[in-house]
Amino acid sequence: MRNWLSVFLLFIAFLFIAAGCSGHRSQDAEQRQFAQGNPTVTEVRFASASLGQLLCYRAIVPSTQPGERLPVLYFLHGANSGPDEVLQSSQIVQLAATERLIVILPDAGFSYYTNAQYGFHSRWEDAITTDLRADAEARFPILGGREHRGIAGISMGGYGAAKLALKHRELYAWVGVLSGALDITVRPMRLRRLDQCWRICKIFGLRRSTRMPEDVFVLLAHQGNPSGQRWMIACGRKDPLFGVNRRFAGELKKRGTSVSWSSAEGGHDWGSWNSLLQSYLQDAAGHLH
Repeated sequence: MRNWLSVFLLFIAFLFIAAGCSGHRSQDAEQRQFAQGNPTVTEVRFASASLGQLLCYRAIVPSTQPGERLPVLYFLHGANSGPDEVLQSSQIVQLAATERLIVILPDAGFSYYTNAQYGFHSRWEDAITTDLRADAEARFPILGGREHRGIAGISMGGYGAAKLALKHRELYAWVGVLSGALDITVRPMRLRRLDQCWRICKIFGLRRSTRMPEDVFVLLAHQGNPSGQRWMIACGRKDPLFGVNRRFAGELKKRGTSVSWSSAEGGHDWGSWNSLLQSYLQDAAGHLH
């Protein structure tokens, strides 16, 4: 019975994937300035080899002197969100200018920044760590080298930042997690959230064996101390994800990792995140400069 269920779910997944493959596939790169001043906000669309389609991102770039280059922070949005919500709901543009950081905000949909188990054009881990990095660092005045590169995110993006930083330690020197969905690979299926559970199954698969390589606790246990990285983890005290974020910070600390744990009033919302964002960008700038 279990095998038949797996086959049925795979068949349904194929139908969803096929339906999603009829979208825009133009391979022409586009760039337009979204906001002028200091900093500028630029929207870029470029052909991602990992996705087989255009990848869109926003770049916040403070003004620079001729020949000057700045550190970069890749900032990952949450589920059912995107770069526009981050720009409109926070002070990240002003903070980037103050801290002299280039901030890159990719639009990754409901991807969990993962190479999906069931999905064509869904290699989002590769797209973020390889394609996006190469395009942004060729297009904007970004300092080269791991020591000048950080990654951070909120909720789904917090999970993405933690997972990518653990799997690609050679790329990121600073890591920020805000209300990270760090338990996403072990969450049980619930009927009242069947649509969300279905989307998660398409990404991580149905079996524990396919989910373990994407579990941040498993990655940390198998790989040991993320030496040479600076971590910041925070969560609202009323956030349902408070416990798992505090536990992950504790696991990092046990391994001697440079990690700062903090909490804020409120829950899984911009009230909590905005109260923490300034200290995050200040710490990132101090480390990456």
